[in-house]
Amino acid sequence: MPTATGYKHRILEYAEGHGHEISDGRAMKLAIKLHRRQARMMDLDLEQFFMHSDPTPHDAIRNIEREQAAA
Repeated sequence: MPTATGYKHRILEYAEGHGHEISDGRAMKLAIKLHRRQARMMDLDLEQFFMHSDPTPHDAIRNIEREQAAA
């Protein structure tokens, strides 16, 4: 998984290559946001929890457990 600094460098390279001006601070804020989003997506259990469309977390957990037991 790329680091936040790696994302920052990619963002700055992209901006320069496409004629956009972006400060180092703004690039780092975007990089941190991307890094955190990717870290969340790496946790499959957490992703499954958030992707479930139940009205309450309790219902979501119960339904996920039912699906896993049936599998």
